Amino acid sequence: MFKGTPWIGASLVLLMLLSGCGAANNAPVNNVSENVNTEKEEVTSGAETPAEQERVVTDEMGNEVTIPADTSHIIGIYLEDELVSLGLTPIRKSRIGAWSGQDYLGLTVEDIDVQGDVEAFVKAEPDLILTNVYEEKQYEQLSKVAPMYAFKDARADWRSTIRTLGDLLGKADKASEVIASYDQKAADAAAELKAAVGDETVAILRVHAKELRLYGGPGYAGPVLYNELQLKPAKLVQELVLDKNEKVVGLSMELIPQLDADHIFLTVDTGAEEQSKQLIESELWKSLPAVKKGQVHEVNFETWMKSGPIADGKKIEDVVAALSK
Repeated sequence: MFKGTPWIGASLVLLMLLSGCGAANNAPVNNVSENVNTEKEEVTSGAETPAEQERVVTDEMGNEVTIPADTSHIIGIYLEDELVSLGLTPIRKSRIGAWSGQDYLGLTVEDIDVQGDVEAFVKAEPDLILTNVYEEKQYEQLSKVAPMYAFKDARADWRSTIRTLGDLLGKADKASEVIASYDQKAADAAAELKAAVGDETVAILRVHAKELRLYGGPGYAGPVLYNELQLKPAKLVQELVLDKNEKVVGLSMELIPQLDADHIFLTVDTGAEEQSKQLIESELWKSLPAVKKGQVHEVNFETWMKSGPIADGKKIEDVVAALSK
């Protein structure tokens, strides 16, 4: 910086230090970090305030994590649904390669490839990184960028996840409010659906690029339909999925005729449109009771193959719209 004149550079540095001494007596200890933070992208938060000092907590993998006093610049790897529910806007939106699956949240922040170059995380300058599913390699890389809290599998129970996030981020009251509001919405919908369809059976099918999948167990859409909305699963769902405590099973073409559900909720993977067309044009598909009655309901892939209070709330809305006619 002071090429050829090192004594001038040293003098200038000394003068700068001396001039700063008087101000330092009155300045807060964290003045430097506050100045840096003002250059970062801002995050929208609710009325509750985060903890005033950093805390050391243990994440679900047993790692000690220092939660900073300022957690206003968060990256939550596929935890955006929960963060938005808490009134927080993450500084980046997760994607894997070219696919994000987050459009339903209406976030306008920049995407970040969560399986891509770690330099994108360094550039984002997060205060805290949260990850929905622990991956050892990812943790080793990203925990060097910022404090990182890892869930074993945040998708398994979003209520537990959002309570944890509420505690970490000073939003405990908001987390309880989100859960109570969602539970009331589900209870109201269940009563409406009971009056509308009674014991009519339902099934959830996903057209994947490699296979047709039948859903029912923990995670995604099954618990919403069969537990919270109290809809009756089709016999094949009960036998192949629920009785075996499976989340999902692959469904061969030979088993399709046994899918005697009154209603089928069908979702199609991005890129599996051709497989969907082949299925729908097949004679086996056309022979199903739900197809003959016109009771196949195509639903949004993003929200039905995702969990969280917002995604699950949209599932409830889809089911009510389809069945309460």
